[in-house]
Amino acid sequence: MLTVFLFDERESEQVEDWRAALKSLAGDQLLWLALRDPTEDEVASLQEALELGDENAQRLLEPPSRASLADAGERMHVTLYAAGIEEGEPVLAPIECALGQNWIVTAHHGKVEVLEEFRERAEGGGQVGALDAPSVVAAILEWVVAGYFRAFEAVESELEELDARVMADTPKDVTDELARLVELRRSIGTLRRALAPHREVVVALAYPELDALSTERSAEKFADLESRLTQALDAARESKESTFGSFDLLVARIGQRTNDIMKVLTLVTVVLLPSTVLAGIMGMNFQVGLFDAVWVFWLVLAAMLGIATLVLSVARSRRWI
Repeated sequence: MLTVFLFDERESEQVEDWRAALKSLAGDQLLWLALRDPTEDEVASLQEALELGDENAQRLLEPPSRASLADAGERMHVTLYAAGIEEGEPVLAPIECALGQNWIVTAHHGKVEVLEEFRERAEGGGQVGALDAPSVVAAILEWVVAGYFRAFEAVESELEELDARVMADTPKDVTDELARLVELRRSIGTLRRALAPHREVVVALAYPELDALSTERSAEKFADLESRLTQALDAARESKESTFGSFDLLVARIGQRTNDIMKVLTLVTVVLLPSTVLAGIMGMNFQVGLFDAVWVFWLVLAAMLGIATLVLSVARSRRWI
């Protein structure tokens, strides 16, 4: 589905005849052609009108597997990867951007939240038309980076919930908790690997001398974006370290639970050992007259109970139980 917006310094509007709008573009206007779930016919139509090469047009249908930049002189292609978290799993959505003089094409599959947010913001007014195409890509990339921050915050939030559960009560079966930690660690790695290549795009577009479309204004925007990308990568590293902290906490709680079990077993052993010794002595097969007295049996039982009570009292007073 192709949706076209025309921006100028005063307002924005959705246009139907995008070919006519493309031919009559003024210097203070920007035409945004937004392709959602692009078809071959739509791409072929844009390829003819925008004079895109076959390889460049194919990128609108099948974006590269990572963020990248392809400079084709008067045409430029930028591939971005937006990130999100759905049902606890990372979701990556490629956004292919084709740039020309005063126009930009974005192609993506399905609903990309950050792109929808950017479009709503752009439609609200402002001077989007005063921006050149690379500057619009910089603005979109700013929203993409913000999406990575939200994704890392979602991971951190889940880690905090897991830590709270572990600190509140030691789980009897840690298999599920460990499995979730592994999944979160992989999610962080997936997000970081998708985010890191954007730095190459930012560095390349921060130098307007290296391509025909970039300007001093767009270069400044990409230079500012480099620090934001660094912060996002730092957030990825902090999230990774948080998983190690959660793992250490879980291991510590497992160790504490093991100690509690060993403490109970040791106490049971201490309680039963004297009784076992007495029972062993009294059960020795010797002809001793003492064994013929019935009251000795009750005395031994009383001694066993007394020793057990004494051991439990001492353990209680020492707060072992």
